[in-house]
Amino acid sequence: MSEDHVKFLIGGEVAIDVLADAFSRFGRVLEALSESHSADVRWVLAGLDYGSAAATARAVPLDDEAQQRIPAMYDNYVEAALRVRDGNADGEFPLHRQMHELMALANETHPIMIQTDGKQVVVEAPIAPLNPSVAGDPKEDPLSLGTVRGRVETLSRRRGLSFYLYELATDAAVTCYMDWDLEDTMREAWGRIADVTGSVRRDAKTDRPLWIRRVTNVDPVDEGDPDGYRRARGALNTSEPAEVLVRRMRDAEARQPLPGRRVSR
Repeated sequence: MSEDHVKFLIGGEVAIDVLADAFSRFGRVLEALSESHSADVRWVLAGLDYGSAAATARAVPLDDEAQQRIPAMYDNYVEAALRVRDGNADGEFPLHRQMHELMALANETHPIMIQTDGKQVVVEAPIAPLNPSVAGDPKEDPLSLGTVRGRVETLSRRRGLSFYLYELATDAAVTCYMDWDLEDTMREAWGRIADVTGSVRRDAKTDRPLWIRRVTNVDPVDEGDPDGYRRARGALNTSEPAEVLVRRMRDAEARQPLPGRRVSR
C-alpha cells in the first residue's frame, strides 16, 4: 500500500450488520482525523477487499493547506490506534474517542488492523474501556510542569486552539492545548522547532510525552543558517588543497624513526 492511503481491516467471518457498523465507525474516525488537523479533504474509497472485510481510503485535498497536512494525518491515524491499544488515549480528544469506538469491535474472532505506509496496529482481543480519567484526573496520573522540544505542526482552531508538536527525539506527535492569547505566538512558531512549556503527561513506561495541556509558553528555537557549513574555515591558514596537506603529513610521519630503531648516519 502506498503512503497516501489509510486502511482498516476486520478479520474473520463478518456478518453484514457488523460490517456496516464497522465501516460507519471507520468513517467517523476519518472525519475526526480531518477535523483534528483542520484539513479540508474528501475521503474516497481507494480499495475494498472481501476476503477479510477491509477498506482502503485516500484523502483528496480541497485546498493547498490540506495538501500539506495530509502526511501528518496519516501518521496520526496509526499513532491514535497505538495509544488506544496501549491504554494511553486521551478521553477528551475526538480522534482518540472515535478510534476507540472502532477498535472496540476487536475480539478473538474479529481481529482489527489499522495500517498506513508500512505501519500497522493489530488488536486481537477486546480492549479496555476508555477511561475519562486518562484525560487528566490528577488522582490517577498527576501532571507535571515541563518543557518539550519539537517541531510545531498542524495548528487547529476548532473546539479550542490546539496543535501537534513532533518531538525531536522520537518524531512522535504530541497533542498540545493552549489559550487563545497565544494565537499570535503560534503563527510565528508554526513549522519551526520550539520549546513548549505546560502541563505534560508522559507515558509511565517510556517517559515519552503524550500531550501537553495549559500551554503557558511557546519559544521558537534559533535553528541557525542551514548553509552555514559552506563558510566554515579550517584550522590551518593555507591555500593548498587538503589532499596535498594530508599527503605531506603522511610523508613526514613515515620519515620518523620507530621507537627502539637506530638510525644509521
